[in-house]
Amino acid sequence: MRGVGAIGNMLQFARDPIGYVTKVFERFGPIALMVRAPTSISNPGPGWGSGQLRTAEGKGVVLVNGAEANREVLMAHDRYHMIALTGRLYPTEQEQDVSERRKPLLRTMTGLFHINGNEHRRGRRLLMPAFYKTRIDAYRDDMLALTDEMLGRWKKGETRDVHGDMTELTLRIATKTLFGEDERERGVRLSRLMQAWLEIMMSPFQLIPQGDWPGTPRRRFLDLTREIDLETATIVRNKRARASGDAKDMLSMLIAARDEDGSLLDEDELIGHAGTIFAAGHETSTNALAWTYLLLSQHPAVMHDLEDELDGVLRGAPPTVEDLAKLPFLDAVVKESLRILPPVPMHPRIVAEDHTLMGHFLPAGSELFISIFHMHRDPDVFPSPDIFSPKRWETAKPTVFEYNPFSAGPRMCIGASFATMEIKLVLATMMQRFRLELPARSRVDHRVAISMAPSGGLRMTIRDRHESVKQSRVSGKVRSLVKLAD
Repeated sequence: MRGVGAIGNMLQFARDPIGYVTKVFERFGPIALMVRAPTSISNPGPGWGSGQLRTAEGKGVVLVNGAEANREVLMAHDRYHMIALTGRLYPTEQEQDVSERRKPLLRTMTGLFHINGNEHRRGRRLLMPAFYKTRIDAYRDDMLALTDEMLGRWKKGETRDVHGDMTELTLRIATKTLFGEDERERGVRLSRLMQAWLEIMMSPFQLIPQGDWPGTPRRRFLDLTREIDLETATIVRNKRARASGDAKDMLSMLIAARDEDGSLLDEDELIGHAGTIFAAGHETSTNALAWTYLLLSQHPAVMHDLEDELDGVLRGAPPTVEDLAKLPFLDAVVKESLRILPPVPMHPRIVAEDHTLMGHFLPAGSELFISIFHMHRDPDVFPSPDIFSPKRWETAKPTVFEYNPFSAGPRMCIGASFATMEIKLVLATMMQRFRLELPARSRVDHRVAISMAPSGGLRMTIRDRHESVKQSRVSGKVRSLVKLAD
């Protein structure tokens, strides 16, 4: 916005990304330059590994909305790059001697996020077998067993932070499926470290320049990065030492994967991929489940329709993979939840070469954010877009550039099928046993960093499956995202 300067715009964006971007699009249209200054949100500077950009920083942050722009950005793999999850904290190529404190940043949370061009194509080829449908389907039993274990701790009438419960559940599922039973204890410890790391990484404090001083978020962040690196390296080395052709966990498959030329993933690559698969794999599912519980509690008719479908198909039994194909309303509920409250509302890119996007010149080095949240609210594609209405999916047929909670094109989330199955299995299992009710006078706010989550958790009361549930009015910022009953 004019009049507040680059730093002022950045702070407004950090405080309320969705609200800020909404105002920008309303005032300037579907492509708008947010800032033009040497301080940026995610760009780590001139050149940052893997043969990426070597251009001057400060080209600006561009906000983009619309199917046409989505198509061009998401399909132009070599023109729009991605960077490590650590963004501007990643050591630049100009740092000849990276300090020991910062060296773990060179591989922590890198993986497919960090590589581009032919390197990304190779990485995706090597990872893809671990995400084939047959492999994903094989994780069904682990997902259900861990869900049953969690639900066994729920007591009727108690009020719990269900977002916290979903975080714990999806972390345990990610630990089991990625690392396997033999690394369960170390995997659980790693999950705790990564959760704390992500909380600091997503904090607005990271926008504030600071040194590695005692008591600062930066000191804690670097400490956690080192611990995560050591734990992940130990897990990788243990797996390599026990290499077995019949291992079913994802990491064992990545260790065994060979490219067309016979090459393997080295230790740095394995650590980078394992971290990003783990972090992205649980965060999306956690938030999708929490938002879906909230939406169902506020739309009792939808909840009852879903319960009727589950009763008719499952008859109280745990859902099988084959059952999921027989539950179209469950599919519609999940799709609609991901549409109206997408767990990752914006997708970042870096412009790799001077380019014109829909008549707008973008110099190399520009940062670009595609707004999935706003694309999902195009009234021409989704009539009454602010209303949660799963029945719209009986006729809605959007393209992958109009509806893409998991992105699209060559960089579509490699774990999309895993996350979708996990969300459906957990939701179907829970809803056959319980209903969730928001306590009276509940306030629900949202926070947006990389992902969008309920701020401070989501407290809900556990009710019996056949007990009536009160539809309490919700206050808070979530009402700016979705239309709820007064």
